[in-house]
Amino acid sequence: MNLNKVLGIKLSYVFAYSLLFFVIVSCSSEDNSSQNEEMQEDDDDDDDDDDPNGLATRFVFNSNLVIEHSWNTGGCDSLPCDTDQDALTDVFANSLPNDPYFYMNADEVELNLACQPQKGRRAEFKQISEGPLTSYSKIEFEALYYDIPDGGFTIAQLHNRGGSSNKPFFRLEIHDDKLETVIRKDPEVSSSQTTFSKTDFSFLNGQDYSLFPLKVILVKDNGSVNITVLQDDTVILDESFQPETSTNWVTDNGIANGYYLKAGVYNAATTHSENVIVGYRTFKFETNDLN
Repeated sequence: MNLNKVLGIKLSYVFAYSLLFFVIVSCSSEDNSSQNEEMQEDDDDDDDDDDPNGLATRFVFNSNLVIEHSWNTGGCDSLPCDTDQDALTDVFANSLPNDPYFYMNADEVELNLACQPQKGRRAEFKQISEGPLTSYSKIEFEALYYDIPDGGFTIAQLHNRGGSSNKPFFRLEIHDDKLETVIRKDPEVSSSQTTFSKTDFSFLNGQDYSLFPLKVILVKDNGSVNITVLQDDTVILDESFQPETSTNWVTDNGIANGYYLKAGVYNAATTHSENVIVGYRTFKFETNDLN
C-alpha cells in the first residue's frame, strides 16, 4: 500500500476521534451550564418566595429608629403627653407587625401607623441618634393619609433634643386642601413667645386631598433641611430651610448638635374623634448620626 495513502488514512482517524472528543466535551459543558443556570434560577425563585411583596427592600429601618406612640399610656389628657418607644429591628423576621398603632395590611401593600383615638397625639418613626445640620440623615417614603382632622396634622419633622430645646425647627403638615411648611424661629421658648414662618403648597390642579399617594423626601445635611414632595411623579414642594444665625438653633452648642428626623402622625389637637392613620407603601431611613 502506498505510504502516503496509509498516512492519510491514519490522519483521517485522528481527525475523526478529535472531532468526536470536542463534541462530547462541548455537550457536557452546555449541560453543566444549563444545570447551573437552572440552579441559580431556583435560588432566585426561593428568594422571591421568601419575600414575594419585597418588604425588605420597600421598608428599610435600623437600630437608630424607633416608634414613638401614645397607646397603652396615659395619653394626652394633659401635658406632657405620655409616650412609649418600640425598637425597629427585625420588623418582619417572625411575623408581620400587628399592634394597634403599627400594623401591616393583609395584602402587604401598606404598613400603617395609627394615632390613638380621642386622647392620643402621636404615632411616629423617630431617629434616636442626633447631630448637627451639617451631618447627613434622610427619610424617604411614599404614603397615604386617612381621616385628616380639620386642623390637619404633622407628617414629617426636623426636631431637636439638644440643650433645653425639645422643639421642632421644621414641620410638614397635611391638610384637606394643601401641604404647609412650618419653621419655628426660637428653640427654647413656648409657642406663644416665638414666631412661625408658614408657607402653603397646593396639590396638583388645586384639588383637595383624596387618598392619592405622596412621595416625601426629608434630608438633613450641609447646614440645612430639605423637603421634597411629589404627587403623581410631579414635584409640588421642594424647599430648603436654615435657622437664623443669631438664634440658639445655631449659637447654643448643645442645640446646634441635637437635630434628628421624625415622620408619621402628630396631631396637635389635645382630643380628636378622627381615626388618623398613615399607610406607608415604602419607607427608608439612613443616617450618619451615631451618637
